[in-house]
Amino acid sequence: MFRVTALCLALGFLVVAGIGCMKCGQGVSQKIAEKAIEGAVEKATGGKANIDVGSNVDLSGLPEFLRYPGAVAKSRWAMSNEGTTGTAYSFEIPDPTAAVVDFYKKALAGWKNASTMENDEATVLVYSTEDEKQSAAVTVGKDKESGKTLLTLLYTKKD
Repeated sequence: MFRVTALCLALGFLVVAGIGCMKCGQGVSQKIAEKAIEGAVEKATGGKANIDVGSNVDLSGLPEFLRYPGAVAKSRWAMSNEGTTGTAYSFEIPDPTAAVVDFYKKALAGWKNASTMENDEATVLVYSTEDEKQSAAVTVGKDKESGKTLLTLLYTKKD
C-alpha cells in the first residue's frame, strides 16, 4: 500500500507542476495537457492514470462520508495498478481550517490514525482501515491570498 500511496503523492506533485498554473476551463488545451500527463504517468508506472481539472471534477470514487459539505472540487488525479486505486482530490472551502480538521477527525474516527502532523501552515491526518484496504491522507491549509481553506484528500482502496 505504501508504494501506491507514494506513487499517488508523486502523481499529485506532477499534476500541480504540470497543470497547476493553467487556468481552469481552458477547454481543448487543458484536456490535451491532462491527456499528456496521463500518458507519461502510465508509461512510467505501468498503471492507469486519469486527471480532471476544472469545474467538472468526478467525485464518484470518493465515499460520501469523506465529502466535506460545501467544498468546491478543483482537481482529481487518479492512478490504478495491480488491484489498488489511489486518487487525490483538491478542494477549496470557505470554512476555517479548524472546522475542516475537526470534520475529518470525526469522519475517520472508526479508522486507525497512522499519523497526525500539525504546524502553522497545515495539518496532515493519515488514517487507514484495520484491514488496510482503505486509507485517507488529509492535508488542510490556508491560501494566504484568498483566505480560503485548501483541502487535499488522497484516498486509496485495494480490491
